[in-house]
Amino acid sequence: MKNNNVITGSGVRRLPLNLQLFADGDPIELTLEEALTGEDLLVYSRSLEFNNEYLHPLLFPPEETDELTVDIIRNSGSTLPVMAQIAELGTEVEYGSREGLTGDRVTIPKIQRGRYMDEKLVRMALQASQSYGLRDAERNKLRTEQLNDADYAVNAIRARREWIAMTAIWQGEVHYAEGNVKVDVTWNYTSDQKPVLSGTDKWDDIENSTPLNDIQLWVDQWRAKGIILSRAMTSTKIITLLRRNLSIRQHYHGNPSGNAQPPQLTRAQLQSVFDEMEFPTIVAYDTQARTEDRALTNGKLSFTTVRMMPENRFVLLPDGPLGNYLWAKTTEEMMAEIDAVQTGDMGIYVFRDWTKNPIRLRTAGVALSFPAFAWADSVVSATVI
Repeated sequence: MKNNNVITGSGVRRLPLNLQLFADGDPIELTLEEALTGEDLLVYSRSLEFNNEYLHPLLFPPEETDELTVDIIRNSGSTLPVMAQIAELGTEVEYGSREGLTGDRVTIPKIQRGRYMDEKLVRMALQASQSYGLRDAERNKLRTEQLNDADYAVNAIRARREWIAMTAIWQGEVHYAEGNVKVDVTWNYTSDQKPVLSGTDKWDDIENSTPLNDIQLWVDQWRAKGIILSRAMTSTKIITLLRRNLSIRQHYHGNPSGNAQPPQLTRAQLQSVFDEMEFPTIVAYDTQARTEDRALTNGKLSFTTVRMMPENRFVLLPDGPLGNYLWAKTTEEMMAEIDAVQTGDMGIYVFRDWTKNPIRLRTAGVALSFPAFAWADSVVSATVI
C-alpha cells in the first residue's frame, strides 16, 4: 500500500478523506487518523441531505449575523396605505405620524447535541490502524457508528431549529427549560390571533360546527387590515374532520332537501371549496421529533415523541417569509484550525474530541440560531378542537 501520509509540524500524521464517499460504501483504505480527520467530518456534516418536511427554511430564510444580541425593528401597524391630502398651491405639506414601530431584542441561543464511541469500538479501530488499514468489519463499524454520529448531531440541531420556529408560529412564544438553561421569548399574540372554539363550534363536532364561517371570519378580519392570509397549516386529523364536516359536504354537493347527507370529500374537493371561497391553500403538517428522557424507564433508555405543532391547531399565514432565522458562527468554528466549508445550513459545526478516563471519542454538533419573527402580528393560530 502506498504511503501518502503527510507529516505536519507537530509530527502528527493527517490525511484528508472524503467521508461522503466513505459513507456510500466505496472500498477506501484508511488509518484511524484519516477516518477521524476533522476537516472531512465538517464536509460530510454539511453535505447531509436535509429533511424536506421541515418548513423553517421556507418560513424563516437564514440570515447570518456577527452579533449574538440583535435588535429587530418591525412595523406593527396596518399595511394599508394612508392617503395624502388634496391641497391648494402654496400650502404646507402635512406630515404623517410614524405608526406601530416596535423593537425586539433577540438573543441567539446555542443549540448543541452529541454522541460518543465507547472504548471497545475505539480499541477495534486502533488495532486495525496499526496494520496500516482497517479491515472490512471495522470499516463497516466506523461507517455505521462513527459517521452516523455526525448525522445524529446535525439532525438533532435541525430538529430543534424546526421546533423553535414552529412553536413561535403556533404559540406566539417559545419557552424552554432544561437544567439551568431557560429560554423565554414572546411575540405578544393578541386574543384575535389566538381564537379558541368551544362547544358545538369545535370542528370535531362534524354535524353542527361550521368551519367555513369560522375561516371566513378570520380571513375577513385580517383582510380589513390589509393582510391576506393565503396559507393554512394544520394536522391531517383536522383536514380529515373538514372533509367529513356536514356543512362543508353540503356546500360542495348541495342540499336541496335541507337534510342531505352527502359523502365525505376528497382532499382535492375540499381544496376546491377553499379555492371557490378564496380561502388559504391547506398544507398538512404532522412533523415530529423525539427528546431523550433523562431518567431510565425499567433500566432502559426512553424517549418522548414531540409534535412540532399540536394536532388541534389551524394556523393561517400570509404569503412569503415571516422573518429570518438569524445565525452566527459558533465559537468552536472560530477557534478550530481547519478550513470551514460554508453552506446555507446556518453554521452547524461538527467536531470530535477525546476523553482519557473513560476512553471515549465524542462527536458533537453546535449551532447558534434563533428566528427573528418580523410578521408575528400577521398570523392566526386557532384552537379548533
